[in-house]
Amino acid sequence: MRWDTTVPDCDKFLVDGYQVFENIVPMKVIQEVRSFLSDKINETLEPAKREIGSALDSDVVQVIGDIAAGRRGGVGSLSKSTRDALSGHFSLEARLSQILWKVPYSEKFQSILRTLLASDDLYMHMPPTARYVLPGNIHAGVPPHQDISYNKHMSNFVTIWVPFVDIDESCGGVTVYEGSGQAPEYSVEQPSSDFWLQGVPTEGYMPVHCTMKAGSVLALNKWVIHGSAANRSSDIRISTDFRFFGAADRSTKHYLDMKRRHVIQPEQETL
Repeated sequence: MRWDTTVPDCDKFLVDGYQVFENIVPMKVIQEVRSFLSDKINETLEPAKREIGSALDSDVVQVIGDIAAGRRGGVGSLSKSTRDALSGHFSLEARLSQILWKVPYSEKFQSILRTLLASDDLYMHMPPTARYVLPGNIHAGVPPHQDISYNKHMSNFVTIWVPFVDIDESCGGVTVYEGSGQAPEYSVEQPSSDFWLQGVPTEGYMPVHCTMKAGSVLALNKWVIHGSAANRSSDIRISTDFRFFGAADRSTKHYLDMKRRHVIQPEQETL
């Protein structure tokens, strides 16, 4: 392994399980991916609006709030595509686009990965996650969780969260619970009425909202507890999160061999 001296010190990640790295993704790439994903939002929302009988984005936010409050019988009565749209997930087609690959293939991003994973061989879970949070949506946030709960198929990994807008106290982003970087894995379930798995306990940990500029990234280990902050701004929040592992680890689902630019397809596994 060749340790890369061109990236910032990673001690905070090693100690606390998370770290913000500033000015990592070139703005040209940020703008290109943001434009691509922005164009996909209406395409994603329109079928959902028809299903719930709402025409405006503000109506969608209200429906999300009603579901969160238990006033519409939960998400079980909705189609999967509408559940995904209401929880802010872009379509599988959008997430599979190689335009998104431009982010992790940027030079500084690669350097960070090699350092965090102590590996020259890099692999990315496929497909990456891409999400949007509509303006004024205070309900679509993922509750406090550990990424290991959603990613049992990887033996070890690092998550890199990439916002395509500036993250401030109004727009919201990721809240990390300081001190949980080596926390034990919590057992969680997914109630049929909710979008997400149950939140994990956060008592004894200090919440830290990670504000950052577009072009910066947030690295998270699989144990650190974190959740989404509400978007109280007038702008749409757009982000992706990528999961990576190195040569010493494995995955039982699709992943990208970043050196060969080839997607590995495990037998009998679907995206």
